[in-house]
Amino acid sequence: MRLARRDWRPPPLVLAIVATIVAAGLVLYLQQRAMTALQTQNQVIVRQLAEQTAADVAAELRRTLDGPIFDTLAAVNHPELRAGRMDLVAQHFARGLEAYPHVDRFFAWIPAAGRAPSPDVLFYGRSGEFARDDDLGLAVRELARRYAPTQQIYVAAEGIGADPRQVFLRLFWTDAQRREIFAVLGFVVEPVSMRARLFAGPRGRAFDDLLRRRGPEVPLQLRITDETGAVVYGQLPRDIAGATLAFPMLFYPVDDIRPRMAAGVEPRPWAIDVGAAPFATALASTGQRYWPTVLSMVLMLAALGLTVQAHRRSAELARMQTDFVAHVSHQLKTPLSLLSTATETLQMDRIRSPEKLAEYLDTIRAEAARLSTLVQRVLEFSRVEQPRRYEFEQVDLGALVRETVDAFAHGLNQPARFNVVLSPPGPFVQADPAALEQVVANLLDNAVKYSRPDQPVTITVRVERLTAVIEVADHGVGIAPAEHARIFERFYRVPGAGHRQGFGLGLPIVRELVHAQGGRVDLTSAPGLGSTFRVTLRCITGPPTPERAPLRQPEAAS
Repeated sequence: MRLARRDWRPPPLVLAIVATIVAAGLVLYLQQRAMTALQTQNQVIVRQLAEQTAADVAAELRRTLDGPIFDTLAAVNHPELRAGRMDLVAQHFARGLEAYPHVDRFFAWIPAAGRAPSPDVLFYGRSGEFARDDDLGLAVRELARRYAPTQQIYVAAEGIGADPRQVFLRLFWTDAQRREIFAVLGFVVEPVSMRARLFAGPRGRAFDDLLRRRGPEVPLQLRITDETGAVVYGQLPRDIAGATLAFPMLFYPVDDIRPRMAAGVEPRPWAIDVGAAPFATALASTGQRYWPTVLSMVLMLAALGLTVQAHRRSAELARMQTDFVAHVSHQLKTPLSLLSTATETLQMDRIRSPEKLAEYLDTIRAEAARLSTLVQRVLEFSRVEQPRRYEFEQVDLGALVRETVDAFAHGLNQPARFNVVLSPPGPFVQADPAALEQVVANLLDNAVKYSRPDQPVTITVRVERLTAVIEVADHGVGIAPAEHARIFERFYRVPGAGHRQGFGLGLPIVRELVHAQGGRVDLTSAPGLGSTFRVTLRCITGPPTPERAPLRQPEAAS
């Protein structure tokens, strides 16, 4: 025997969840791939940018170191020296000291002024005057005499004088054959103080401006270290990788003057490092591009959450509607059975006594009224579901509540006691009278349904500040706090209320009608202590309407 195989299909909600998760994962995967590639590309771009910036920094630094020779020493010409115009020489030296702060002093030595030899070397410092330094001047003269036979123009040396200084000399010859020097110019550099002076003032700002121009979107940082590894300038952390450029530290342009140089010094291995902090690189490359993906993911997850919640609410509503149909069927079954039995008995003409006939007719009338009430409840909810047109007018709330309580008590088929507490006249509200009557009637029905017959239901109407309040309090079974919010949901019935008549529509109708009047409804209740429903409406002032004049009736009806 072959068993028919039943095709199974997953629920649409499961498919929606799986599709959303897969789509989100795919978006994240593709975004991660794109961001990884972009990050790698940006790292290459940042490295290239750092290498170019390091080369620019080295060129700027080299121009600064070469400046005293090309801009200052070369500016002094032979006629000025032959004429002994030290005032003109002093002007060149002053401009050089202002432009190149790393130079400690310039100096000039004219061995033969006319035919009289002069043993003094004059040093021009930042005081603005020429002065003598016997120890350093003697060292300068010895250097000039030592390298004069080479017939070269430039001499560089270090460790000169009592304090280890670096000096640079330019020799001026009397003729083209370079047989005799007639003047020596030069400058002195102190290695210790040069590190601070080289990057002070405008020179330091020039390097900072260069970094900003090169990396307007990626903040670049600079670090210059000397031959000992000590940081001379910059704030780039050592743990950040960047472009490194070796810089031979010399205080003169060796490549440009090598053919005319008699002696020089060994370059000191400095290093120029340029890089970007990781957080700055990430911010400029990927961080700003992640927010659309993050926003999309948040929206997708929010849509998924709303879908799941809507499905859960839909399933719960479907279950409540099913329970409602079953409950309505159960509520209708009993009166229909009694009506059917009574009519069949009457049709068979089995009733002989007038008393029995009256009893059967009372049963038919009572069950018909019961069916009418059930149908009326369903129709009430149907009317609330449809757009309803309200007719607002000035209403004497106290009179309306009194009339509604009396009418409700008169229509009951069971004993009940009502205590009505009023403060006539008023209060007055702007509302639809029919809607308010239905609100009060539904609250009374709910109170009677869940109270014992020997316990009264208290209805209070009063004014609190600018609001009118209706309170319906019973001494019934009460409602647990966890159920307070749910009892206003359609078709919802408190657990354990299945033996009582009703469809779970009374309180939802009350809430809809009260909200339509611009008010609100609240609940105070606890298991075993009864329940108090409180309706609050905005109060107005004015005389009662003629149709709703206050009634003078007893405060209790049963």
